[in-house]
Amino acid sequence: MFDKNLPNFKHIDEQSGKIYGAHNKVVSINPYFTYFIAQYPNGLIINGKNLFQTGWEELPQGLSKLSYKLSTGLVIDIPKFKAYLPLIECSLGIDGSRVFHSINVKCLEENSILIWKIILKQDNISKFRIGDVVLGREVLYSFMNKSWKYTS
Repeated sequence: MFDKNLPNFKHIDEQSGKIYGAHNKVVSINPYFTYFIAQYPNGLIINGKNLFQTGWEELPQGLSKLSYKLSTGLVIDIPKFKAYLPLIECSLGIDGSRVFHSINVKCLEENSILIWKIILKQDNISKFRIGDVVLGREVLYSFMNKSWKYTS
């Protein structure tokens, strides 16, 4: 049954959002206060916008460090790789709201892609907590789209 009283992220003032279900309590980051931080060799620092409109496409090539700042205040530093491609994993509620599950940052290595999965929600079922990082691997494919940002 659909509950019209579920909170929507647009009305959340605190740093984290609480979403309630019938059998499970879900706590999530606030997507309006979660963003990337890109640093460059010349000292330039560019902060992303939020998880709805990240600003990643406008980011120049040549970054030297990539981090993510979560709405909880936690900063996740990602080691330097050849290139990065973040993908945001979320689900869409029937009321049009979104629950953000993770940021999957693809990191280009010599012969493979390492995935840094930054967890953005926690509940009573999953063993992972907000800010946990789960590492995975992916086969290196020949097609690299223009959204990849290369390091200096």
